[in-house]
Amino acid sequence: MNLPILAQIRQIARAGDTLRAWRMFEGAGLVASEASDALSLKGKLLKDRALRSGNPERNSLLGEAQDAYLRSAGDRRATYPLINAATIAFLNGKNDHARLLAERVLSLLESREHEPETRYWLGATSAEAQLLLGNIDASRAALEQAVGTAPDAWEDHAATLQQLKQILDRMGEPAGIFDHLCPPPSLYFSGIIGLPNDEASTLQMLGAALDEIRPGVVFGALAAGADIVIAEMAMARGAQLHVVLPTTIDIFRATSVAQFGVQWAERFDRLIDTAHIVETLDRIPYLSKAAILQGSETAMGLALRRARTLATHAIALHIGRGSDVPTPPEIIWREQGLPFQDLILEESLPPSGQDMEVAISKAILASPDPFSAGPGSSVRKSEITTDGFSILQVDDLTAAMDLAVAILRATPDSRLGLNYRVVSPREGVEEWGKLATLLAQAAPQGSICAPWPQIAAIDLYAPHHGFETAGEIVTPLGDFPIGLFCLPSLT
Repeated sequence: MNLPILAQIRQIARAGDTLRAWRMFEGAGLVASEASDALSLKGKLLKDRALRSGNPERNSLLGEAQDAYLRSAGDRRATYPLINAATIAFLNGKNDHARLLAERVLSLLESREHEPETRYWLGATSAEAQLLLGNIDASRAALEQAVGTAPDAWEDHAATLQQLKQILDRMGEPAGIFDHLCPPPSLYFSGIIGLPNDEASTLQMLGAALDEIRPGVVFGALAAGADIVIAEMAMARGAQLHVVLPTTIDIFRATSVAQFGVQWAERFDRLIDTAHIVETLDRIPYLSKAAILQGSETAMGLALRRARTLATHAIALHIGRGSDVPTPPEIIWREQGLPFQDLILEESLPPSGQDMEVAISKAILASPDPFSAGPGSSVRKSEITTDGFSILQVDDLTAAMDLAVAILRATPDSRLGLNYRVVSPREGVEEWGKLATLLAQAAPQGSICAPWPQIAAIDLYAPHHGFETAGEIVTPLGDFPIGLFCLPSLT
């Protein structure tokens, strides 16, 4: 019965909304629970709250967190709650107690008579215990061995490194001791269609760049030319390919790949078949420059999100002509100081291809209630649909999100839908407002519901307004993956 709510609370806590997660924990009646899983989650939430608090509240909360983990362990031979209790004791200045718990954990690991865990987590637990005992070399060796057992478990590595960094900070040791084990960077890639007929120089230049960057995951489209070449070479070096297409696979293949040659279509098909993930913004039934830009924004946002999740960094790579003009999302990327590497081709073919549809990107807000952003604010007049929903179109995603957040702050029980999409000038409010109203209907009170992965673009434009993936909604228009945004709880 408690498993679903525990999972929800963990997700909210991972998103950084510690106070909201704690209030949900309290509201679910779990504070007094003696179930081991509830106690472990309680320990994590109390620790997170403590690290955001000042003394003396910090020390008190850390003490409660340690107690929750110890009660979770009980008489069990469980290494997970014990090592967390040990680290919390150390962060709380209880060094002797931390050492005793760390030694107990190592004894359990050496006995092999402990509760089952993966080889990675057993090794990471050993590394944490050794570090608490001041054995830095042994800790580094244990973590190197653990990473070797699960080299692609980057999210687990990131969680471990974050915990070890907290210990190192209090020890006064350099934070870079474990940097060589940090997850690899994420890479957003893009490029021109008109590559030179002889790809040799392009391959040499690109290979050198990829060998320097060494990305773990690459994000981008697969148009004929540079896109496909980058994806092939990154995968050959062991990177995961995360394809983001601005329309359906069939439409994109016909418009941006097949018309440039059979060989490109065959290479495209192979990459689609072997990609780790393929995302399509397939509610857009045609290709346009606006759709291509939205695909780029989405891919960039996903690359940034992945990097933040793994506590690493993101890089953008573009192959183009010296005359290329940066796109708006590329400008935003650079303005934020994010690394961007340009590979300029000395020779390239001129751009070609058929004309695309005329379209523009719109951010469309919907609410079952009249829009109001509170005293002193101005909201443009909204249109009312036949279903009684208020609809508002905004040209800029960041402005739309700022407005939606202002509405939530003014009326915390609001339920908003935010559809970021490409629209044709031929469409009217009834057409482009449909999904926004369905998203508003699905939104819990005090939240904004948006289609996924399109809303990942917010990670580029306004990363402080992060959405969390929240499954799918079933609508008369089809099933839609969604993201949810809730206001951070206030103290």
